[in-house]
Amino acid sequence: MQGIALFLAGGFSRISDDAANGSSRNTSFGIGAVSMVFLFTFVFGATWLTVPWLYPAEIFPLEVRAKGNAWGVVGWSIGNGWLTLLCPVMFNALNEKTLYIFAACNVLTIPMVWALYPESNQRTLEEMNLLFASDSIWNWDAEKNFALLKEQNPDLVQAARRGDSVVDTEAGVAKRSGSIVRGLSLDVGSPVSLGIDKEKEG
Repeated sequence: MQGIALFLAGGFSRISDDAANGSSRNTSFGIGAVSMVFLFTFVFGATWLTVPWLYPAEIFPLEVRAKGNAWGVVGWSIGNGWLTLLCPVMFNALNEKTLYIFAACNVLTIPMVWALYPESNQRTLEEMNLLFASDSIWNWDAEKNFALLKEQNPDLVQAARRGDSVVDTEAGVAKRSGSIVRGLSLDVGSPVSLGIDKEKEG
């Protein structure tokens, strides 16, 4: 929706500029271009603008969640500041073509998010550690590894979904029966996996 709105805003601006000043065509397409910019701003504010505050708060481990969330907002602020300074230069040099560049960036974001950003919806904060345990950057590898770890650690997943505390909020490590289990490991073959003690043999 954002990319479409920006493409239309650029097209309407070009048509408006080509029309005679003060003509009905100039006025109507000028209004259309402004409307598309407002539409883009509305959609962006209701969706992507929330990401720097919400997504980092969900994906970072407890021991670094506050810092990770803070740096996510810092990154957004730096990018937003540079874009604010760059926009006048771009519009002065490229006119409405600047909107086409921004529209193309929105379109390129679709495969990037699909391939690199794991879905956190309907997943507990404890499950985020499982989801990001994969060494691969690709979503499909992370999901396969996530399914495997969930199968191998059912106690952790069930406890988290019941609302029981399975992670010590201060130390940021897994705990069981009120005691902190150290030596936390996400390796599938590890004797201790996510704070679940390996069953002792006879």
